[in-house]
Amino acid sequence: MINLWLGASASDAQYVFLLPNKPILPDDVDEVFLAKPDSAVLIELNGNHWRKILTIMAKLIVQDYPAWRECRDVNVFNQVGIAFSVDQLNDYKGILFVVGNTFRDQLPVSKSAEEAGVKHRAYVSYPYIWCPYLDYRQFPNILIETLREYILEKKCLTL
Repeated sequence: MINLWLGASASDAQYVFLLPNKPILPDDVDEVFLAKPDSAVLIELNGNHWRKILTIMAKLIVQDYPAWRECRDVNVFNQVGIAFSVDQLNDYKGILFVVGNTFRDQLPVSKSAEEAGVKHRAYVSYPYIWCPYLDYRQFPNILIETLREYILEKKCLTL
Protein backbone atom coordinates (compact mmCIF):
# COMPACT_ATOMS: atom_id res chain seq x y z
CA MET A 1 0.00 0.00 0.00
CA ILE A 2 2.76 2.36 -0.94
CA ASN A 3 0.30 4.81 -2.56
CA LEU A 4 -2.45 4.50 0.01
CA TRP A 5 -5.35 6.90 -0.61
CA LEU A 6 -8.37 7.04 1.70
CA GLY A 7 -11.77 8.49 0.94
CA ALA A 8 -13.05 10.48 -2.02
CA SER A 9 -10.86 10.19 -5.11
CA ALA A 10 -8.63 13.05 -6.22
CA SER A 11 -11.14 13.91 -8.94
CA ASP A 12 -14.14 13.85 -6.54
CA ALA A 13 -12.74 15.24 -3.28
CA GLN A 14 -13.53 18.82 -2.32
CA TYR A 15 -10.71 18.65 0.23
CA VAL A 16 -7.54 16.61 0.37
CA PHE A 17 -5.44 16.27 3.48
CA LEU A 18 -1.81 15.34 2.85
CA LEU A 19 -0.84 13.45 6.01
CA PRO A 20 2.59 12.17 7.03
CA ASN A 21 1.38 9.06 8.91
CA LYS A 22 -0.71 6.19 7.54
CA PRO A 23 -3.29 4.60 9.81
CA ILE A 24 -3.50 0.96 10.76
CA LEU A 25 -6.08 -0.60 8.45
CA PRO A 26 -8.23 -3.72 8.88
CA ASP A 27 -6.58 -6.99 7.83
CA ASP A 28 -9.30 -7.56 5.24
CA VAL A 29 -9.11 -4.06 3.75
CA ASP A 30 -10.49 -3.77 0.22
CA GLU A 31 -11.10 -1.08 -2.40
CA VAL A 32 -14.58 -0.38 -1.00
CA PHE A 33 -13.17 0.40 2.46
CA LEU A 34 -10.41 2.58 0.99
CA ALA A 35 -12.93 4.60 -1.03
CA LYS A 36 -15.41 4.94 1.85
CA PRO A 37 -13.53 4.23 5.09
CA ASP A 38 -15.55 3.55 8.21
CA SER A 39 -14.52 6.25 10.68
CA ALA A 40 -15.46 4.04 13.65
CA VAL A 41 -13.16 1.26 12.39
CA LEU A 42 -10.26 3.69 11.86
CA ILE A 43 -10.76 5.07 15.38
CA GLU A 44 -11.04 1.58 16.87
CA LEU A 45 -7.81 0.42 15.20
CA ASN A 46 -5.83 3.64 15.72
CA GLY A 47 -7.27 5.04 18.94
CA ASN A 48 -7.60 8.61 20.06
CA HIS A 49 -4.98 9.78 17.56
CA TRP A 50 -7.24 9.15 14.56
CA ARG A 51 -10.35 10.29 16.43
CA LYS A 52 -8.65 13.69 16.74
CA ILE A 53 -7.58 13.70 13.08
CA LEU A 54 -11.08 12.90 11.83
CA THR A 55 -12.69 15.33 14.28
CA ILE A 56 -10.54 18.25 13.12
CA MET A 57 -11.20 17.36 9.47
CA ALA A 58 -14.94 17.26 10.10
CA LYS A 59 -14.91 20.56 12.00
CA LEU A 60 -13.03 22.22 9.13
CA ILE A 61 -15.29 21.07 6.30
CA VAL A 62 -18.81 20.66 7.72
CA GLN A 63 -21.30 23.26 6.49
CA ASP A 64 -23.38 23.33 9.68
CA TYR A 65 -20.79 23.46 12.47
CA PRO A 66 -22.95 21.83 15.19
CA ALA A 67 -23.22 18.76 12.89
CA TRP A 68 -19.47 18.02 12.91
CA ARG A 69 -19.91 14.74 14.86
CA GLU A 70 -22.29 13.35 12.27
CA CYS A 71 -19.94 14.54 9.53
CA ARG A 72 -17.01 12.75 11.20
CA ASP A 73 -18.92 9.54 11.89
CA VAL A 74 -20.99 9.25 8.70
CA ASN A 75 -19.89 11.29 5.71
CA VAL A 76 -16.50 12.98 6.08
CA PHE A 77 -15.13 10.74 3.33
CA ASN A 78 -17.80 11.89 0.85
CA GLN A 79 -15.88 15.18 0.60
CA VAL A 80 -12.41 14.31 1.88
CA GLY A 81 -9.56 12.36 0.36
CA ILE A 82 -6.44 11.59 2.37
CA ALA A 83 -3.11 11.27 0.59
CA PHE A 84 0.17 10.21 2.15
CA SER A 85 2.53 11.25 -0.64
CA VAL A 86 2.98 14.37 -2.78
CA ASP A 87 3.11 12.08 -5.84
CA GLN A 88 -0.60 11.35 -5.38
CA LEU A 89 -1.74 14.95 -5.95
CA ASN A 90 -1.51 15.21 -9.74
CA ASP A 91 -5.18 15.53 -10.68
CA TYR A 92 -6.50 17.24 -7.60
CA LYS A 93 -8.48 20.50 -8.01
CA GLY A 94 -9.98 21.32 -4.55
CA ILE A 95 -8.50 22.69 -1.34
CA LEU A 96 -5.34 20.90 -0.26
CA PHE A 97 -4.29 20.84 3.39
CA VAL A 98 -0.56 20.25 3.72
CA VAL A 99 -0.50 18.86 7.25
CA GLY A 100 2.52 19.29 9.52
CA ASN A 101 6.08 19.94 8.39
CA THR A 102 6.93 16.65 6.65
CA PHE A 103 6.06 17.86 3.14
CA ARG A 104 7.19 21.50 3.43
CA ASP A 105 10.36 20.86 1.42
CA GLN A 106 8.33 19.42 -1.46
CA LEU A 107 5.43 21.89 -1.08
CA PRO A 108 6.91 24.99 0.56
CA VAL A 109 4.66 27.71 1.94
CA SER A 110 4.02 30.24 -0.80
CA LYS A 111 5.51 33.71 -0.31
CA SER A 112 2.04 35.07 -1.13
CA ALA A 113 0.30 32.98 1.55
CA GLU A 114 -1.79 34.78 4.16
CA GLU A 115 -1.01 33.95 7.76
CA ALA A 116 -4.02 32.69 9.71
CA GLY A 117 -4.08 32.38 13.48
CA VAL A 118 -2.15 34.00 16.30
CA LYS A 119 -0.45 31.53 18.64
CA HIS A 120 -1.01 28.55 16.34
CA ARG A 121 -0.61 29.42 12.68
CA ALA A 122 -1.63 28.18 9.28
CA TYR A 123 -0.90 29.70 5.89
CA VAL A 124 -3.43 30.09 3.10
CA SER A 125 -2.78 30.53 -0.61
CA TYR A 126 -5.53 28.75 -2.50
CA PRO A 127 -5.73 25.98 -3.31
CA TYR A 128 -3.23 25.27 -0.51
CA ILE A 129 -3.55 25.52 3.24
CA TRP A 130 -0.39 24.71 5.17
CA CYS A 131 -1.47 23.78 8.67
CA PRO A 132 -0.21 22.17 11.86
CA TYR A 133 -0.59 18.48 12.51
CA LEU A 134 -4.21 17.52 13.24
CA ASP A 135 -3.91 17.34 17.01
CA TYR A 136 -5.57 19.74 19.45
CA ARG A 137 -2.27 20.79 21.04
CA GLN A 138 -1.10 22.13 17.68
CA PHE A 139 -4.49 22.74 16.05
CA PRO A 140 -6.89 24.17 18.67
CA ASN A 141 -10.50 25.14 18.04
CA ILE A 142 -9.59 28.82 17.58
CA LEU A 143 -7.44 27.92 14.56
CA ILE A 144 -10.19 25.62 13.25
CA GLU A 145 -12.63 28.54 13.44
CA THR A 146 -10.19 30.87 11.70
CA LEU A 147 -9.60 28.43 8.84
CA ARG A 148 -13.33 27.72 8.52
CA GLU A 149 -13.78 31.42 7.74
CA TYR A 150 -11.25 31.15 4.90
CA ILE A 151 -12.87 27.97 3.59
CA LEU A 152 -16.41 29.34 3.76
CA GLU A 153 -15.28 32.56 2.07
CA LYS A 154 -13.64 30.54 -0.71
CA LYS A 155 -16.83 28.50 -1.19
CA CYS A 156 -18.89 31.69 -1.46
CA LEU A 157 -16.51 33.07 -4.10
CA THR A 158 -16.76 29.91 -6.22
CA LEU A 159 -20.58 29.67 -6.14
